[in-house]
Amino acid sequence: MRIPVCVICKGGKLLCGKKVCPILERVKFWKKTIENVKDFVGTSPPSLFVGRAFYPRVFVGILSPPQQMESAGLLDFPEKWFEQKSTIDQILNYRGQLVYSRFKSDVKNPKGKLMEVTQELSMSKKPTDVEIQLKKKPRFTFSFDPWVTPIGNPAPVVKAELTENPSVERRVEYLVSDHDIKAQDAVLELYKHKLPVSRIQKIFSAGLLGVTIQRKLCPTRWSITATDSIISRSSIDKIKNYPELNEIRLFSNTYLGNHFEILLIPGPWRFEVIEAKFPGSVWNLTGRRVAIYSDWENYWGRKTYADRVGGAYYSARLACSEYLRSIKRQASVLVLREVYEEYYAPMGVFVIRETCREAFKKSHETFSDLSQALNVVSNRMKLRKEFWYKNSKLLEEFRVQKSLKYYWT
Repeated sequence: MRIPVCVICKGGKLLCGKKVCPILERVKFWKKTIENVKDFVGTSPPSLFVGRAFYPRVFVGILSPPQQMESAGLLDFPEKWFEQKSTIDQILNYRGQLVYSRFKSDVKNPKGKLMEVTQELSMSKKPTDVEIQLKKKPRFTFSFDPWVTPIGNPAPVVKAELTENPSVERRVEYLVSDHDIKAQDAVLELYKHKLPVSRIQKIFSAGLLGVTIQRKLCPTRWSITATDSIISRSSIDKIKNYPELNEIRLFSNTYLGNHFEILLIPGPWRFEVIEAKFPGSVWNLTGRRVAIYSDWENYWGRKTYADRVGGAYYSARLACSEYLRSIKRQASVLVLREVYEEYYAPMGVFVIRETCREAFKKSHETFSDLSQALNVVSNRMKLRKEFWYKNSKLLEEFRVQKSLKYYWT
Protein backbone atom coordinates (compact mmCIF):
# COMPACT_ATOMS: atom_id res chain seq x y z
CA MET A 1 0.00 0.00 0.00
CA ARG A 2 1.40 3.39 -0.98
CA ILE A 3 1.58 6.07 1.68
CA PRO A 4 2.07 9.61 0.36
CA VAL A 5 4.91 11.86 1.42
CA CYS A 6 4.79 15.63 1.46
CA VAL A 7 7.66 16.55 -0.84
CA ILE A 8 7.03 20.26 -0.33
CA CYS A 9 8.00 20.22 3.35
CA LYS A 10 10.17 17.10 2.87
CA GLY A 11 8.60 15.38 5.84
CA GLY A 12 9.00 18.03 8.47
CA LYS A 13 6.39 20.81 8.47
CA LEU A 14 3.10 19.08 7.66
CA LEU A 15 2.31 21.42 4.77
CA CYS A 16 0.27 18.59 3.27
CA GLY A 17 -2.46 19.35 5.80
CA LYS A 18 -2.11 16.03 7.62
CA LYS A 19 -1.94 15.94 11.40
CA VAL A 20 1.06 13.64 11.38
CA CYS A 21 3.74 12.87 8.81
CA PRO A 22 2.93 9.47 7.22
CA ILE A 23 6.64 8.68 6.98
CA LEU A 24 7.29 9.36 10.67
CA GLU A 25 4.28 7.23 11.50
CA ARG A 26 6.09 4.23 10.05
CA VAL A 27 9.00 4.62 12.47
CA LYS A 28 7.21 6.28 15.40
CA PHE A 29 8.28 3.43 17.71
CA TRP A 30 11.66 5.26 17.87
CA LYS A 31 10.07 8.54 18.97
CA LYS A 32 10.15 7.84 22.71
CA THR A 33 13.77 6.67 22.59
CA ILE A 34 14.94 9.61 20.49
CA GLU A 35 13.15 12.41 22.32
CA ASN A 36 14.20 11.27 25.78
CA VAL A 37 17.96 11.36 25.37
CA LYS A 38 20.36 14.19 25.96
CA ASP A 39 23.73 12.79 27.04
CA PHE A 40 24.66 9.35 25.77
CA VAL A 41 27.34 7.02 24.45
CA GLY A 42 26.38 5.74 21.03
CA THR A 43 28.00 3.67 18.29
CA SER A 44 28.34 5.71 15.11
CA PRO A 45 28.14 3.58 11.89
CA PRO A 46 30.43 5.75 11.39
CA SER A 47 28.52 8.61 9.82
CA LEU A 48 28.48 12.37 9.43
CA PHE A 49 26.31 14.86 7.59
CA VAL A 50 27.28 18.27 6.23
CA GLY A 51 24.35 20.47 5.29
CA ARG A 52 24.24 23.10 2.56
CA ALA A 53 21.76 25.61 4.02
CA PHE A 54 23.34 28.94 5.08
CA TYR A 55 26.49 28.13 3.06
CA PRO A 56 29.37 28.88 3.73
CA ARG A 57 28.47 28.54 7.42
CA VAL A 58 26.71 25.20 7.51
CA PHE A 59 25.48 22.59 9.94
CA VAL A 60 27.88 19.70 10.47
CA GLY A 61 27.18 16.73 12.66
CA ILE A 62 27.72 13.18 13.81
CA LEU A 63 25.05 10.56 13.20
CA SER A 64 24.78 7.87 15.85
CA PRO A 65 22.11 5.94 17.74
CA PRO A 66 21.70 7.01 21.39
CA GLN A 67 23.07 3.66 22.52
CA GLN A 68 25.89 1.22 21.86
CA MET A 69 25.05 -1.30 19.13
CA GLU A 70 26.98 -4.19 17.60
CA SER A 71 24.96 -3.80 14.37
CA ALA A 72 25.41 -0.01 14.12
CA GLY A 73 27.34 -0.36 10.84
CA LEU A 74 24.11 -1.21 9.04
CA LEU A 75 22.51 2.13 9.97
CA ASP A 76 24.52 3.96 7.28
CA PHE A 77 25.80 1.50 4.69
CA PRO A 78 23.95 1.92 1.35
CA GLU A 79 25.94 -0.79 -0.42
CA LYS A 80 24.96 -3.26 2.29
CA TRP A 81 21.31 -2.17 2.14
CA PHE A 82 21.27 -2.96 -1.54
CA GLU A 83 23.08 -6.26 -1.08
CA GLN A 84 20.41 -7.31 1.43
CA LYS A 85 17.65 -5.82 -0.74
CA SER A 86 16.42 -3.70 2.16
CA THR A 87 12.93 -2.25 1.75
CA ILE A 88 12.13 1.44 2.14
CA ASP A 89 10.60 0.70 5.55
CA GLN A 90 13.77 -1.07 6.66
CA ILE A 91 15.98 1.81 5.52
CA LEU A 92 13.71 4.29 7.32
CA ASN A 93 14.00 2.08 10.38
CA TYR A 94 17.81 2.28 10.19
CA ARG A 95 17.78 6.04 9.71
CA GLY A 96 15.14 6.63 12.38
CA GLN A 97 17.53 5.37 15.06
CA LEU A 98 20.20 7.99 14.34
CA VAL A 99 20.53 11.24 16.27
CA TYR A 100 22.03 14.09 14.22
CA SER A 101 24.24 15.83 16.80
CA ARG A 102 25.10 19.01 14.94
CA PHE A 103 27.00 22.27 15.20
CA LYS A 104 27.82 25.14 12.84
CA SER A 105 31.11 25.53 11.02
CA ASP A 106 32.63 27.66 8.30
CA VAL A 107 33.36 25.37 5.35
CA LYS A 108 36.72 27.06 4.67
CA ASN A 109 37.87 27.07 8.28
CA PRO A 110 36.68 23.84 9.94
CA LYS A 111 38.30 23.94 13.37
CA GLY A 112 37.62 23.01 16.97
CA LYS A 113 37.24 19.86 19.05
CA LEU A 114 33.82 18.97 17.60
CA MET A 115 35.21 19.18 14.08
CA GLU A 116 38.26 17.15 15.02
CA VAL A 117 36.09 14.33 16.39
CA THR A 118 33.80 14.44 13.34
CA GLN A 119 36.73 14.20 10.92
CA GLU A 120 38.38 11.36 12.86
CA LEU A 121 35.09 9.51 12.82
CA SER A 122 34.66 9.97 9.06
CA MET A 123 37.91 8.08 8.44
CA SER A 124 36.95 4.98 10.41
CA LYS A 125 36.17 1.76 8.57
CA LYS A 126 34.28 0.25 11.53
CA PRO A 127 31.54 1.44 13.91
CA THR A 128 33.04 3.62 16.62
CA ASP A 129 31.72 4.58 20.05
CA VAL A 130 31.31 8.28 20.68
CA GLU A 131 30.21 10.14 23.81
CA ILE A 132 27.71 12.89 23.04
CA GLN A 133 26.50 15.75 25.19
CA LEU A 134 23.57 17.66 23.68
CA LYS A 135 22.38 21.17 24.45
CA LYS A 136 18.79 19.98 24.26
CA LYS A 137 16.89 16.83 23.39
CA PRO A 138 16.55 15.83 19.69
CA ARG A 139 13.49 16.65 17.61
CA PHE A 140 11.92 13.53 16.09
CA THR A 141 11.64 14.37 12.40
CA PHE A 142 12.98 13.50 8.96
CA SER A 143 14.39 15.58 6.11
CA PHE A 144 14.22 14.12 2.60
CA ASP A 145 16.41 14.81 -0.41
CA PRO A 146 16.66 13.18 -3.86
CA TRP A 147 20.43 12.71 -3.48
CA VAL A 148 20.92 11.83 0.19
CA THR A 149 19.53 9.10 2.42
CA PRO A 150 16.98 10.49 4.94
CA ILE A 151 18.41 12.57 7.78
CA GLY A 152 16.49 12.91 11.03
CA ASN A 153 16.42 13.75 14.70
CA PRO A 154 18.60 16.91 14.85
CA ALA A 155 19.87 18.37 18.10
CA PRO A 156 22.58 20.95 18.95
CA VAL A 157 25.69 19.30 20.35
CA VAL A 158 27.85 20.73 23.13
CA LYS A 159 30.52 18.06 23.38
CA ALA A 160 31.59 14.98 21.45
CA GLU A 161 34.42 12.65 22.32
CA LEU A 162 35.55 9.30 20.90
CA THR A 163 35.70 6.61 23.58
CA GLU A 164 37.87 4.35 21.41
CA ASN A 165 40.41 4.76 18.67
CA PRO A 166 38.87 4.66 15.19
CA SER A 167 40.02 1.89 12.86
CA VAL A 168 41.62 3.53 9.82
CA GLU A 169 43.36 1.88 6.86
CA ARG A 170 46.93 2.90 6.09
CA ARG A 171 45.98 4.15 2.63
CA VAL A 172 43.31 6.45 4.10
CA GLU A 173 45.74 7.82 6.71
CA TYR A 174 48.36 8.40 4.04
CA LEU A 175 46.04 10.30 1.69
CA VAL A 176 44.55 12.39 4.48
CA SER A 177 48.02 13.37 5.70
CA ASP A 178 49.26 14.09 2.14
CA HIS A 179 48.58 17.80 1.61
CA ASP A 180 50.16 17.90 -1.85
CA ILE A 181 47.84 15.49 -3.67
CA LYS A 182 44.77 16.92 -5.43
CA ALA A 183 41.37 15.95 -4.05
CA GLN A 184 40.29 14.19 -7.26
CA ASP A 185 43.50 12.14 -7.32
CA ALA A 186 42.94 11.16 -3.69
CA VAL A 187 39.36 10.09 -4.48
CA LEU A 188 40.59 7.91 -7.35
CA GLU A 189 43.30 6.39 -5.16
CA LEU A 190 40.72 5.42 -2.51
CA TYR A 191 38.48 3.98 -5.22
CA LYS A 192 41.43 2.02 -6.62
CA HIS A 193 41.91 0.49 -3.16
CA LYS A 194 38.27 -0.67 -3.23
CA LEU A 195 36.81 1.57 -0.54
CA PRO A 196 32.99 1.65 -0.89
CA VAL A 197 31.86 4.76 -2.74
CA SER A 198 29.74 5.77 0.27
CA ARG A 199 32.88 5.86 2.45
CA ILE A 200 34.85 7.92 -0.05
CA GLN A 201 32.00 10.41 -0.11
CA LYS A 202 32.13 10.83 3.68
CA ILE A 203 35.90 11.43 3.74
CA PHE A 204 35.54 13.90 0.87
CA SER A 205 32.67 15.68 2.64
CA ALA A 206 34.71 16.02 5.85
CA GLY A 207 37.26 18.17 4.01
CA LEU A 208 40.13 15.73 4.48
CA LEU A 209 41.31 15.42 0.88
CA GLY A 210 43.27 17.75 -1.37
CA VAL A 211 46.05 20.30 -1.15
CA THR A 212 46.22 22.36 2.01
CA ILE A 213 44.84 25.67 0.76
CA GLN A 214 41.95 23.99 -1.09
CA ARG A 215 40.69 21.76 1.70
CA LYS A 216 37.22 22.60 2.95
CA LEU A 217 34.01 20.95 4.07
CA CYS A 218 31.77 19.80 1.25
CA PRO A 219 28.00 19.50 1.83
CA THR A 220 27.05 15.82 1.74
CA ARG A 221 24.73 16.29 -1.22
CA TRP A 222 27.55 17.85 -3.27
CA SER A 223 30.19 15.34 -2.15
CA ILE A 224 28.05 12.43 -3.36
CA THR A 225 27.73 13.87 -6.84
CA ALA A 226 31.35 15.03 -6.92
CA THR A 227 32.64 11.56 -6.02
CA ASP A 228 30.47 9.84 -8.64
CA SER A 229 31.53 12.43 -11.22
CA ILE A 230 35.27 12.17 -10.50
CA ILE A 231 35.31 8.37 -10.66
CA SER A 232 33.16 8.10 -13.78
CA ARG A 233 35.09 10.84 -15.61
CA SER A 234 38.34 8.98 -14.98
CA SER A 235 36.86 5.76 -16.35
CA ILE A 236 35.46 7.55 -19.42
CA ASP A 237 38.91 8.95 -20.27
CA LYS A 238 40.15 5.37 -20.50
CA ILE A 239 37.05 4.06 -22.28
CA LYS A 240 37.61 6.46 -25.18
CA ASN A 241 40.82 4.59 -26.03
CA TYR A 242 39.02 1.25 -26.36
CA PRO A 243 37.48 -0.17 -29.57
CA GLU A 244 33.74 0.23 -30.04
CA LEU A 245 31.35 -2.49 -28.93
CA ASN A 246 30.31 -4.64 -31.90
CA GLU A 247 26.76 -5.49 -30.78
CA ILE A 248 23.79 -3.94 -29.01
CA ARG A 249 23.56 -5.11 -25.40
CA LEU A 250 20.54 -4.71 -23.16
CA PHE A 251 20.65 -4.92 -19.35
CA SER A 252 17.71 -4.74 -16.94
CA ASN A 253 17.11 -4.46 -13.19
CA THR A 254 14.54 -3.27 -10.62
CA TYR A 255 14.76 -2.14 -7.00
CA LEU A 256 12.37 -0.24 -4.72
CA GLY A 257 9.96 0.60 -7.54
CA ASN A 258 12.76 1.83 -9.81
CA HIS A 259 12.99 -0.10 -13.08
CA PHE A 260 16.02 0.31 -15.35
CA GLU A 261 16.70 -0.70 -18.93
CA ILE A 262 20.24 0.06 -20.07
CA LEU A 263 21.17 -0.04 -23.75
CA LEU A 264 24.79 -0.20 -24.91
CA ILE A 265 24.87 0.70 -28.60
CA PRO A 266 27.89 0.39 -30.92
CA GLY A 267 29.43 3.83 -31.41
CA PRO A 268 31.64 6.40 -29.70
CA TRP A 269 31.14 7.23 -26.04
CA ARG A 270 27.89 9.11 -25.52
CA PHE A 271 25.62 8.96 -22.52
CA GLU A 272 21.99 9.77 -21.79
CA VAL A 273 19.62 9.24 -18.87
CA ILE A 274 15.85 9.55 -19.27
CA GLU A 275 13.67 9.32 -16.16
CA ALA A 276 9.91 8.75 -16.27
CA LYS A 277 8.34 9.42 -12.87
CA PHE A 278 4.81 8.10 -12.72
CA PRO A 279 1.95 9.82 -10.85
CA GLY A 280 1.96 8.78 -7.23
CA SER A 281 5.72 8.22 -7.11
CA VAL A 282 7.99 10.45 -5.07
CA TRP A 283 8.45 13.95 -6.59
CA ASN A 284 5.31 13.40 -8.71
CA LEU A 285 2.76 12.64 -6.02
CA THR A 286 0.04 15.00 -7.19
CA GLY A 287 0.73 14.86 -10.92
CA ARG A 288 -1.69 13.37 -13.43
CA ARG A 289 0.88 12.72 -16.10
CA VAL A 290 4.25 11.04 -16.25
CA ALA A 291 7.00 13.56 -15.42
CA ILE A 292 9.98 13.34 -17.77
CA TYR A 293 13.53 14.41 -16.96
CA SER A 294 16.57 13.84 -19.16
CA ASP A 295 20.20 14.86 -19.53
CA TRP A 296 22.92 13.73 -21.89
CA GLU A 297 26.49 14.23 -23.05
CA ASN A 298 28.28 13.68 -26.34
CA TYR A 299 31.79 12.30 -26.85
CA TRP A 300 33.34 15.49 -25.48
CA GLY A 301 31.36 15.43 -22.24
CA ARG A 302 29.33 18.07 -20.43
CA LYS A 303 30.42 21.58 -19.50
CA THR A 304 27.45 22.18 -17.21
CA TYR A 305 25.83 20.26 -14.36
CA ALA A 306 23.11 17.77 -15.36
CA ASP A 307 20.47 19.78 -13.54
CA ARG A 308 17.37 17.96 -14.79
CA VAL A 309 18.33 14.47 -13.70
CA GLY A 310 20.76 15.74 -11.06
CA GLY A 311 22.88 13.42 -8.95
CA ALA A 312 21.19 10.33 -10.41
CA TYR A 313 22.87 11.13 -13.73
CA TYR A 314 26.38 10.82 -12.29
CA SER A 315 25.53 7.72 -10.23
CA ALA A 316 24.24 5.95 -13.35
CA ARG A 317 27.26 7.16 -15.33
CA LEU A 318 29.61 5.68 -12.73
CA ALA A 319 27.96 2.25 -12.99
CA CYS A 320 27.93 2.26 -16.81
CA SER A 321 31.51 3.46 -17.16
CA GLU A 322 32.68 0.80 -14.68
CA TYR A 323 31.22 -1.92 -16.89
CA LEU A 324 32.63 -0.58 -20.15
CA ARG A 325 36.03 -0.21 -18.56
CA SER A 326 35.86 -3.81 -17.30
CA ILE A 327 35.19 -5.17 -20.83
CA LYS A 328 37.58 -2.66 -22.46
CA ARG A 329 35.04 -1.32 -24.94
CA GLN A 330 33.39 2.01 -25.61
CA ALA A 331 29.76 2.47 -26.58
CA SER A 332 26.88 4.92 -26.64
CA VAL A 333 24.84 4.36 -23.48
CA LEU A 334 21.13 4.97 -22.96
CA VAL A 335 19.75 4.56 -19.42
CA LEU A 336 15.95 4.42 -19.18
CA ARG A 337 14.40 4.66 -15.72
CA GLU A 338 10.75 4.33 -14.73
CA VAL A 339 9.81 5.26 -11.16
CA TYR A 340 6.57 3.73 -9.86
CA GLU A 341 4.23 4.32 -6.92
CA GLU A 342 6.14 1.84 -4.77
CA TYR A 343 8.93 4.43 -4.49
CA TYR A 344 7.06 6.57 -1.98
CA ALA A 345 10.07 8.15 -0.22
CA PRO A 346 13.46 9.21 -1.64
CA MET A 347 16.30 7.01 -0.44
CA GLY A 348 19.19 8.75 -2.21
CA VAL A 349 21.12 8.14 -5.42
CA PHE A 350 22.67 4.94 -4.12
CA VAL A 351 19.47 3.32 -5.44
CA ILE A 352 20.45 4.31 -8.98
CA ARG A 353 24.16 3.49 -8.66
CA GLU A 354 23.75 0.06 -7.08
CA THR A 355 20.75 -1.01 -9.19
CA CYS A 356 22.66 -0.21 -12.38
CA ARG A 357 25.79 -1.90 -11.06
CA GLU A 358 23.85 -5.08 -10.38
CA ALA A 359 22.23 -4.94 -13.83
CA PHE A 360 25.68 -5.34 -15.37
CA LYS A 361 26.37 -8.42 -13.24
CA LYS A 362 23.36 -10.18 -14.74
CA SER A 363 23.22 -11.85 -18.13
CA HIS A 364 22.43 -9.49 -21.00
CA GLU A 365 20.51 -9.76 -24.25
CA THR A 366 22.19 -9.00 -27.57
CA PHE A 367 20.70 -7.51 -30.73
CA SER A 368 21.84 -6.48 -34.18
CA ASP A 369 18.94 -4.07 -34.67
CA LEU A 370 18.12 -1.13 -32.38
CA SER A 371 14.39 -1.31 -33.11
CA GLN A 372 14.29 -4.94 -31.96
CA ALA A 373 16.06 -4.02 -28.72
CA LEU A 374 13.54 -1.24 -28.06
CA ASN A 375 10.68 -3.67 -28.68
CA VAL A 376 12.02 -5.80 -25.84
CA VAL A 377 12.41 -2.68 -23.69
CA SER A 378 8.78 -1.75 -24.37
CA ASN A 379 7.61 -5.20 -23.28
CA ARG A 380 9.24 -4.73 -19.87
CA MET A 381 8.37 -1.07 -19.31
CA LYS A 382 5.06 0.74 -19.08
CA LEU A 383 5.96 3.33 -21.73
CA ARG A 384 6.14 2.36 -25.41
CA LYS A 385 9.24 2.66 -27.56
CA GLU A 386 7.72 5.61 -29.48
CA PHE A 387 7.82 7.57 -26.23
CA TRP A 388 11.53 6.92 -25.75
CA TYR A 389 12.28 7.81 -29.36
CA LYS A 390 10.44 11.09 -28.89
CA ASN A 391 12.37 12.06 -25.74
CA SER A 392 15.86 10.77 -26.52
CA LYS A 393 18.56 12.88 -28.15
CA LEU A 394 20.77 9.82 -28.45
CA LEU A 395 18.14 7.79 -30.32
CA GLU A 396 17.46 10.79 -32.54
CA GLU A 397 21.14 10.93 -33.47
CA PHE A 398 21.14 7.26 -34.42
CA ARG A 399 17.99 7.80 -36.47
CA VAL A 400 19.06 10.82 -38.53
CA GLN A 401 22.85 10.61 -38.60
CA LYS A 402 25.00 8.12 -40.47
CA SER A 403 28.56 7.39 -39.41
CA LEU A 404 31.56 7.25 -41.75
CA LYS A 405 31.25 3.46 -41.64
CA TYR A 406 27.97 3.77 -43.60
CA TYR A 407 29.76 5.40 -46.55
CA TRP A 408 32.69 2.98 -46.57
CA THR A 409 30.82 -0.34 -46.39
